Amino acid sequence: MARIKNSSIIVFSILTVFTFMACQLEVPVREMTQAKRDITAALKVKADKYAPEELNAAKTKLFESQAQVSDKKTDDAKKSADEADMLAVSAMNKALPLLAKDTIGIAEKSLDEAGEAYAEQLAPAQYRDAESKLKQANDLFQEKKYQESYETALKADASAKNARNVALGKRDVLRDSITEVKATLDEAEKYGAKKYAADKFNLAGENILIAEKAYQDQDLKKGFSAVEVAKMNADEALLASLKGYANDRITTAGQVIAQAEKSKKAAGKKADIDAAKEALADAKTKLADTKYKESIEASDEAIRLAYAAMGKNPDGTVIAAGTEGTKGTEGANQQVGEQDYWLYKVVYRQHYKDCLWYVAKKYYKNGMLWKKIYDANTDQIKKPDLIYPGQMLKVPKEAK
Repeated sequence: MARIKNSSIIVFSILTVFTFMACQLEVPVREMTQAKRDITAALKVKADKYAPEELNAAKTKLFESQAQVSDKKTDDAKKSADEADMLAVSAMNKALPLLAKDTIGIAEKSLDEAGEAYAEQLAPAQYRDAESKLKQANDLFQEKKYQESYETALKADASAKNARNVALGKRDVLRDSITEVKATLDEAEKYGAKKYAADKFNLAGENILIAEKAYQDQDLKKGFSAVEVAKMNADEALLASLKGYANDRITTAGQVIAQAEKSKKAAGKKADIDAAKEALADAKTKLADTKYKESIEASDEAIRLAYAAMGKNPDGTVIAAGTEGTKGTEGANQQVGEQDYWLYKVVYRQHYKDCLWYVAKKYYKNGMLWKKIYDANTDQIKKPDLIYPGQMLKVPKEAK
């Protein structure tokens, strides 16, 4: 820029002098002015980079023209000015195709960087605009319309950079996708993914690491590609794990029920064992319907009921005296035994199920007070409308 500015000042000074001298001599002002304009135009298309010899020769000839005017050689001055102009035009014609080509290359690189930022999906309008302008610039170049090609390539580059910036502004979309897949992997691991779907579980984990690094490197295209592979494998690992775990829980439930049926302590508790068998049958139905989580819950309930019939907790430990059917810690069992509670064992009925409303009606003569019982048993009741045969509920003696 300093070179351009200095050249412009020099040329301007030359023309100022010649304008003054033109009053006394026939100075070729028009020719020199045209040469100056074309030198400036050549500088605008970076002739100092792409055609330095031609540009410097043009400047030299223009200075020669000045010297010849000073020597009152006006014909020679005119000839030198014309030569300066031709050299400037030559420099411009040589530089312009090279400039257009390089600018197209810069725009192509910017578009590639936008692609790495996943702009095609995250900033589609801006990306398509850059693509369109780049194609137009290439077409104009083939038609040898170099000035138009150069200007269009500049616009393509600006659009590509804008597309990349817009895409990077949505970088958190990748981070959220990574978080979701990691949550799926955590759940899959909880249900034994390393046992039931080790290959898919490991592949998902490997791609999550790739996606996280790509996120840090702002290579969103690579990141989204990796997270897509991770998600697919994580989902499949979770499904396989749930199915495998559900099958295993059904097997375990069947074994515990068989054990309860042979247990002397479970003698006389046919209702509890029947309830366990009903829960097991429900677990099998849910498994066949691919409702794996519900199947697992039903199997767990079958196991709990079968153990309760034998006077045991689901982990196989013996239930403390006076607290049969309850869940929780030792401290909670002691609380049940206090005088502030009655104990109510949920029973199995063929035609209608036991419910908290019925229990409240039985003890408080007011079914609307069911929430008091629910609040006292949140350790073993997940939903107020779901209680199971064999559960031992604490019923506060003070209803209000």
